Amino acid sequence: MTPAHLTLAAVAALAAAGAARRGSPARHLPQMTNEERKIRRLWLEGPDHREQARELADTLGVRLMLEGANLSGADLREADLSGADLTGANLHVANLSGADLTGAILRGADLYGTNLSSANLSGAKLCETELSEADLSGANLSGADLSGADLEEADLSGANLTGAVLHGADLRRSTLSRADLSGAGLTGARYDVDTIWPTRFDPVAAGAIEE
Repeated sequence: MTPAHLTLAAVAALAAAGAARRGSPARHLPQMTNEERKIRRLWLEGPDHREQARELADTLGVRLMLEGANLSGADLREADLSGADLTGANLHVANLSGADLTGAILRGADLYGTNLSSANLSGAKLCETELSEADLSGANLSGADLSGADLEEADLSGANLTGAVLHGADLRRSTLSRADLSGAGLTGARYDVDTIWPTRFDPVAAGAIEE
């Protein structure tokens, strides 16, 4: 039986297994369970299977595990990747405009030149992530962890960065015009003369360092 043709009985059995584990808080596991592995394979089969994989993950109460997946150049516009684990994934120049990445884990992922315009990345884990030349215009990054992220030449115009953590991030030549940086942590973030800040924003007072 292939993942694309899971019977109702199989889904029910997996759901029971998932329910048995839900007594403990959800956490990132270094190894995937059988259910997570099946859902991963189903999702990676292509666009026709992604909604089914998402629904199955939600039914079982498990995280969509896409660690290390090669999604370079993929069309993922408005995709539901909320809570997904994309640690180390290759999303080079992928199109994620309008995607839901709420609470997603993207540590060490390659998002170079990726289109994330108007995407929802609230609470996402983006520390040490490659985001240079990425389009994050109008994105919701409230509460996101971008510590150590490479945002060189990234477009963050109009982005919601309230409460975001940008400690040590590279913001050289990035555009943050009209971005909301209320409560954002910028200690040790690097910028240069070509970095465009919101009107009347003082990066030095926020702890950023000019290079």
